[in-house]
Order: sequence, then structure tokens, then C-alpha cells
Amino acid sequence: MSYSDDGNGYFTRALDAEDRGDHSLAETAYRQAIELFHEGEGTERELAACHYNLGHVYVVTEQTSRAVAEYGKALEHFAGLEDSGKHKARAHLILGSLLVETGDLRAAEDHLLDALGQYLDAPHDPRDQADCYVNLARVYRATRRSAQAVTAYNRAVDFYQEDPETCRDRSDCFTELGSLYESTGKLDESAAAFAEAARLRRAAEQQGGRS
Repeated sequence: MSYSDDGNGYFTRALDAEDRGDHSLAETAYRQAIELFHEGEGTERELAACHYNLGHVYVVTEQTSRAVAEYGKALEHFAGLEDSGKHKARAHLILGSLLVETGDLRAAEDHLLDALGQYLDAPHDPRDQADCYVNLARVYRATRRSAQAVTAYNRAVDFYQEDPETCRDRSDCFTELGSLYESTGKLDESAAAFAEAARLRRAAEQQGGRS
């Protein structure tokens, strides 16, 4: 396949390279596209897409600090687009999740809350919203805000329930809830949560057996 030598051509090169699993070529092509879009006065949308997709390349190749930087740049460009709520929300979610992994909990919380704010105004995948609450719960637990962690895990369960294929995710939430209740002396609630986690784990195994 032939490609044009402008930003759009290199962007298409990068997409095709990603599809083939050639992440090194994808990285190079996205960076070339970004440079050409800057030189040719590319739009905010084009630049946001390049940085967003380059962030994904770095997530896949486990280059977390670079992924964080690229999603941050994508958000800078999304800020100028009125109809980018869905993509903006997902960028905040991914960035928040990455920052939880790096231990930058304050920044992670800010991005996750920003994602939830975007979900109020833009169409969203319930699973994304559930994942957002799970990561917020991890922040709250790490910062010893047990009551908020319990609330966040319960909200995650609410959204996971909209997808019947999330038994494993809900089981994980109830396992965390069981541990949180146990740590605060709520033994009855803890036992109930662990029991529900076990039930959902069995359901997940049955789902796997049918697939």
C-alpha cells in the first residue's frame, strides 16, 4: 500500500503498523505525523489523535512514563474540541489508571474524577465508568479513606452489572469489599462480600467454559 508523505499519510502508516503489531514502526510514524501536522498547521483533532494513539503504543510496550506524557498531550489538544467528551473521558481514565500504577495518587485521583465529570455529559461505555471507580477505590484505599473506597467499589459493581460478561470483575470488587469490611471490623458485611465474590467467581468459570 502506498502512503502520502503528509501528516495523514504517516498517521495511516502508523495505524497499519499497529494492526500488524509493529509498534516500533508505529511509534516512528506517529512521531513523524505529529511533526508534519505541526509544520502544516494540523488541527487540534489530528494532533490529539496522534498523541492518544502514541500513548496506546507506549502502554502496549510497557513504557509507562512515555504513555503518561502522550496522554497528557492528547488532553491538551482535546481541550480545544467541544465534541471530544467521550475521547477526553477515556484519556483521563487511562492516564489516571497509569498514575495509580506509578504511585502518583493525587494526580491519578484528579484525572479519574475528571473522567467521571466527562461521563455526565458524553456517551460512555459502562465498563469504562466501572473501571474508573475501581481505580478511584484503589486510590482511596491506598490513602486510607476506607468509606470512600467502599462506595467506589459498590459504584463499580453497579456499572459492571450492565455487562453480563463481567462476573470476574464483580468478583474482584467484592473480594476487595470483603477485605475492606474486615479491616474496619464489619465482619458480617465482610462475610457476605466474600461469599458473593465466590459465587461470581464460579459464574465466571462457567462463562469461560461456555466460550
